[in-house]
Amino acid sequence: MIGNLGFFELTLLGIIALIVLGPEKLPVAARTLGRWYGTLRRASQKLQNDISSELQLLETQELLKKELQQIRDSEAKMKAQMDELQRSLKQNQAQFDTAKRQTMDAWHTQPSQDAQVDSAPPVAAPAGTLPMANRWFLLSHYDAQRRLPPAPRMPNYLADPLLYQHMDNS
Repeated sequence: MIGNLGFFELTLLGIIALIVLGPEKLPVAARTLGRWYGTLRRASQKLQNDISSELQLLETQELLKKELQQIRDSEAKMKAQMDELQRSLKQNQAQFDTAKRQTMDAWHTQPSQDAQVDSAPPVAAPAGTLPMANRWFLLSHYDAQRRLPPAPRMPNYLADPLLYQHMDNS
């Protein structure tokens, strides 16, 4: 509003106000006009800030909606993949059960020629024996690392003599 007024225009307005209002009322009028201008400026600044914050809120809500939609889409894709995997797992389980049943049927219907030749009962392993219990030397390095417990760590008495000294409390 006042941004376009130059020095000449302001001087002209001041002279006209001095003539119209007089020297007694001019300071009161200027003070009142200044208060109104300040109030109007604060109100317009507050309105601009409110509009700006509302626009930012709307942008944030739109971004949130997009993110939620992406999450829902990825959730739907994951659910479809899980359903497909479950179907595949059920199909594989059914095939496995069918093959197992066929193998068991073939096993039970096969003539037992071995039973006729071997009349001796099978020798059972003694109870409590483990397959590699006392044969650790036959294990490969990988198996030895996996199955054997680690060697016990002995403290180094020479490395830290202060740690292993006896203290007299007398």
